[in-house]
Amino acid sequence: MAQRDDDLTRTPSLPDELIPNVRRGLGGLVFHKLDAADWQNLFANGQTRIYRDGEYICREGDEGDSLFFVADGEVRVLARTLGGSGAPFELARLAAGSVFGEMSFLDRAKISATVAADGQVEIVRLYTKDIERLIADDPDFGLRFYRSLAVTLSRRLRGANRLISEGS
Repeated sequence: MAQRDDDLTRTPSLPDELIPNVRRGLGGLVFHKLDAADWQNLFANGQTRIYRDGEYICREGDEGDSLFFVADGEVRVLARTLGGSGAPFELARLAAGSVFGEMSFLDRAKISATVAADGQVEIVRLYTKDIERLIADDPDFGLRFYRSLAVTLSRRLRGANRLISEGS
């Protein structure tokens, strides 16, 4: 999938009107410990891109080098069936304010699911190296960032556990 220059821009900060969407993600739990200055620092180091319906943002098995924030729109999280046969199935839908790519960010493993745009979607991509530099420059930010990431993952795991227990 070729990336067009007009689809990718370096942004100095996320527009103020989008910050509440990002902070609200998953019921206000995505990076809830970050303040407005933290968000501005993160997005000053990010790249914003518009994806069209069905376009892949990241693919299962690719190298994970980024965190992704859904600034506007909705994405579908897809995984292959066990054994890799058959069509991918939908694991989740993530709306504006959600984050994905956090597992690969933490464990440096390959991406575990494919994420595709569901309609037009605006994504802010933050490269791991840029986040690590921000953390090195401001260890207090690092504490807030990792605490928020841990809470986000905990909430997702609880949600998955709930779905599994309801399905059995």
